[in-house]
Amino acid sequence: MKEYSFEVRLRAVVRVRASSKEQASKVVESVLGAPGADEIGLANKNNVGVGRTATVAGVEFQHTGAPRLLKEPETPSQAA
Repeated sequence: MKEYSFEVRLRAVVRVRASSKEQASKVVESVLGAPGADEIGLANKNNVGVGRTATVAGVEFQHTGAPRLLKEPETPSQAA
């Protein structure tokens, strides 16, 4: 079996509940790599732990382009 690596461009829509735009914008990056509910919950706990008063309500990822192959897979003889 071969392993392939692709780059995929994504557009993320992050919904945040906060008292201000400034507070909301501070927590967005904490979930960009963690779209699952468990990961979002953990990010929210971490944000509270550092004194941020905003919580992320959800993250949606949308595929915006064709996958681009980053690296050709190695054949078994090349890997040895």
